[in-house]
Amino acid sequence: MGMLALTRLMSTQSERRRRRRQIRARDQCSSSVANRKKEVGRDEDVSPGAKRLRSSGMDLPEDIWCHIHSLLPLRDAARTACVSRAFSQSWRCHPNLTFNKSILGSNTNECGTDFIRIINHVLKTHSGTNVKTLTLELPYYKNAWRRRLDSCLQIAMSPGIEEITLSFGFFAKAIYKFPCWLLSDRITNSVRCLKLQNCVFCPTVGPFRSLAVLRFSAVRITGDTLGCLLSNSLALEWLELNSCDKLDCLKIPCQLQRLSYLRVCLCQRLYVIEIKAPNLRVFNLDTEKATKLSLGVSVKLKLLYINSPDLASYTDLRLLSNVPDLESLNLKSWCQVASPVMLPVKFLHLKEFNLSLNGHGVSEAYDYFSLSCLLDCCPSLENIFLNVSHKCVGHEAMSEDPTHTRQMPGQQQHSNLRSVTILGFCYAKSLVELTCYIVEKAASSLESLTLDIHGTCLVTVYGLVIGPMYEGKFEEAPRTLSAIRTYIQGKIPSTAKLNVLEPCGPRNTA
Repeated sequence: MGMLALTRLMSTQSERRRRRRQIRARDQCSSSVANRKKEVGRDEDVSPGAKRLRSSGMDLPEDIWCHIHSLLPLRDAARTACVSRAFSQSWRCHPNLTFNKSILGSNTNECGTDFIRIINHVLKTHSGTNVKTLTLELPYYKNAWRRRLDSCLQIAMSPGIEEITLSFGFFAKAIYKFPCWLLSDRITNSVRCLKLQNCVFCPTVGPFRSLAVLRFSAVRITGDTLGCLLSNSLALEWLELNSCDKLDCLKIPCQLQRLSYLRVCLCQRLYVIEIKAPNLRVFNLDTEKATKLSLGVSVKLKLLYINSPDLASYTDLRLLSNVPDLESLNLKSWCQVASPVMLPVKFLHLKEFNLSLNGHGVSEAYDYFSLSCLLDCCPSLENIFLNVSHKCVGHEAMSEDPTHTRQMPGQQQHSNLRSVTILGFCYAKSLVELTCYIVEKAASSLESLTLDIHGTCLVTVYGLVIGPMYEGKFEEAPRTLSAIRTYIQGKIPSTAKLNVLEPCGPRNTA
């Protein structure tokens, strides 16, 4: 509820009381002074639990209005407390403290001095009690601000706090060391969400009995320190680590029974990842140097995303043998790929498969038709997305005879496959053969086949991404369209729709 709604409600209540006073004065003009005193006494004979805020002209119990005041944004709550004596006490226990540029206004200078001054002034008027959420987002940090920031956090981080967010811009001139001495047992027992960005975190207390969400971005923390933190956070459900350059190893113990989501992104020094959390459902890995990756035998992953410069660094994905219950598999490589990408076991529950071999990551000798064996390991597939955006120059082209395509007789049918998208489709012989193979094996269930020639529009489960036009697509387009008409279009079943996206725009050839 914003200031406008609160003002309207207060005005309506005041108008109603004014009308009631007029009617009472008209009807009781002949009443005695004793009767009027008796009426006043009846009004004041109210139990403490039903106390009302008469000084603000409102006719609701105090606890209801205090709750309404707690729902106001920080700026509106502070302004209301300034103009209403009845709300001044409520403000001193306001539960949600959020300090960022949108809340404090755009008058702060680039150095952030005004931020520190305003935050310090506001918190001095707050009692520091009943705080549930603290959000502090600063564009910069300087060592000279440390004492003031420590003082602000000491006021706001009171027992019972549930969410702490502390964020600094990536261009800060210094690194703020989070005052872990403020994390008393009463705080670690209540905090459920901890989000830190661009600071140093070296906790020496624990355990965090209620911590469910942990998000570190550009946080300086070592693998041993993080391991100790995780082993003392048994209620953890969500873990995100982004650009933590001091992190050299990540070990998820089996004691984290509730952990279901893990995301590790751009941690430059991370080489070793060991995951033993049994109920992990989603694992998103985007890193360059994590060459030692192991998944426990009891991990029940449903969605796996690996973005790596070289998928071969994961020993041909043999680590996937421990996660046969996968439902969605996303693989992306941006380095040279010459050998086929193979899966170690059959994935009977896999419904979505995304593979990106884009840019200069595919050698001229790469055989796309080898992916047919990979697809046959996933009999329950419903959606396939391939990103093969690169130049076709150097790849073998199809001959004029449409019968000169490789076949793999005896392979099972894909009776669940409904949608196939190939981004960056070109006239390469092995890619055309793979497409024909998919169409033939999914003839009974296929609903749509999208061949994106220009490679500028990437649609996946993660949303819409617009990329640049790859060189040579205009020159390659006529040969690619000819290959589609000659080898693929005639194989499309009547129940399916063929969509060809050309460099000059979409074209439906069905």
